[in-house]
Amino acid sequence: MRCEVAVIGGGFGGTLVAMCLAAQGRDVIVLERERHPRFAIGESSTPLANLVLEDIIRTYSLEALLPLCRYGTWKHSYPKVRCGPKRGFSFFAHEPGRPFEAFSDHRTELLVAANPSQDLADTQWLRSDVDALFSETAKAQGVRVLEGVSVLDAERGRRWKLALLQEAEDASSTPASGRSQSFSADFVIDASGGASPLHTAVGLTDAGESLATRSRAIFSHFEGVETWHTVCSAAGGNLDDHPFPADDAALHHMTREGWIWMLRFDHGVTSVGAVLTDDGKSGSIEEEWKALFERYPSVAAQMSTALPTRPLVRTSRLQRRLRPAAGPDWALLPGAAYFIDPLLSPGNAHTMHGVERLSRIFESWPDRGAMAVGLDEYDSRLQAEVDFMDPLIHGCYLAIDSLPLLAAYTMYYFAGAIHSEERRRDGTAEGADGFLHSHDEAFRGRVMEAYHDLADITEGPVDAGVVEAFASRVAADIEPWNTTGLCDPERQNMYPYK
Repeated sequence: MRCEVAVIGGGFGGTLVAMCLAAQGRDVIVLERERHPRFAIGESSTPLANLVLEDIIRTYSLEALLPLCRYGTWKHSYPKVRCGPKRGFSFFAHEPGRPFEAFSDHRTELLVAANPSQDLADTQWLRSDVDALFSETAKAQGVRVLEGVSVLDAERGRRWKLALLQEAEDASSTPASGRSQSFSADFVIDASGGASPLHTAVGLTDAGESLATRSRAIFSHFEGVETWHTVCSAAGGNLDDHPFPADDAALHHMTREGWIWMLRFDHGVTSVGAVLTDDGKSGSIEEEWKALFERYPSVAAQMSTALPTRPLVRTSRLQRRLRPAAGPDWALLPGAAYFIDPLLSPGNAHTMHGVERLSRIFESWPDRGAMAVGLDEYDSRLQAEVDFMDPLIHGCYLAIDSLPLLAAYTMYYFAGAIHSEERRRDGTAEGADGFLHSHDEAFRGRVMEAYHDLADITEGPVDAGVVEAFASRVAADIEPWNTTGLCDPERQNMYPYK
């Protein structure tokens, strides 16, 4: 078999880029190791992710996917594709051994709205359903999608030669279970999100140690998770001035040892995971999971009647990075090139940016010279964005012991994200725009300086005066891009949609 473009990995990113290239007339095949539906995380969308997806859909006439850009249209058009509403980001700070303590000034809370109503909300993606829908849509667009296919080896010559293993019988005339075969392609895109099959062939360098962020995770899906609304109310929390229901969000429970996410789907299942900053524990996953929640009584109350729908997963260090991310006849999508941390939900949005950029580069096909220039720029831009994202996320971990300090630092993320969203909405976004506005040298420089100062601040005691001074500095830094009232102390950490 042969094709013009082989895409390794059949998640939403791989199938979406395949659809874009097929719309340009390219002969594309997607190689997916597992079979849909299959479990995956990376479940939280954002306004920026949806805006880029909408632009991709309109550019390449993929209207079947357009309802996925809003919760209301999704539920109307695809009621069987399970999801949940995401109204924004909610953060709650917890002390070990003590129930959550609410205050009238919300010093232990932060809520930042991302949209004005539930109907216009973003979504939590049940990836088994969403990836399967993208795969079926790709097939309808003329993309060949092979499932149950592992790439054993990739050999680079005049054309790519991929050694494949078909691991299970496929009803669509693909080879029988266990049969090996070879496949040739002019160009390969790695959308696998893990160990790249291209590693040896293109001389990828493992640059994971260049990342300052260090974390690991334990996670699963659960039924019967109590709402935080109920628990927070019982703790005396004032929910009347919350700009949206805290459970309809990327819910972050912040602790001294990391944080716990809760993402709710409409069918009664909640994605729950703990991201921890230590190097790992001995003993069973179940023992570590139980001990973690015993240290945080209010979060334990949420989980008191919860039952897992699948076994717990415990990872080693999450951070990984491969360099470079592209060459004359190959490219890595962002999720294959790097991963930092799920904090602030950047993954899906960055994947969408990568799909959009590669699709634009392929508009020069078959002019390989023009494509090579575009691919070199793709790599440079992606590396710069990783170098921006790592301090942005690591700084949140530096400030994790103080929610007021953390809340102030996250305003760099929200300012960059909201400004990027506004440029998308008003049509002023350009091809050179960086992820989260990171291409702007003034904005980028202020974030980097604040990160280094934050590292110094958090080496010693962080009192109220230190936090107040840092918050004032952040407010001044983001002022040129702050159109929504971020850092306004009168908001008391409650930011409605503007």
